[in-house]
Amino acid sequence: MLNAYLPLAKAATQIAAGMGVSKIAADIVKNNVTVMTPVQGITVKIGSFVLGSMLWERSSEHIERQINQLTALLEKHKSEDTTPE
Repeated sequence: MLNAYLPLAKAATQIAAGMGVSKIAADIVKNNVTVMTPVQGITVKIGSFVLGSMLWERSSEHIERQINQLTALLEKHKSEDTTPE
């Protein structure tokens, strides 16, 4: 039963976290970088996008790993509970 919803739970969590870390990165850049020229504006926007996408990727990998560990732990306890004594 758990495995049926696992891909959906992973995807939803990864999307929400990815959007969150991307927004945080964009706000940090916006509030801490002074843009003086149009070229700087373009490069800062590109850099902000790249930083956000890198953070999104790392957060997705972290979530994948954590959910897999939790699933393995739950499956282990489930199999231990059903083992006859």
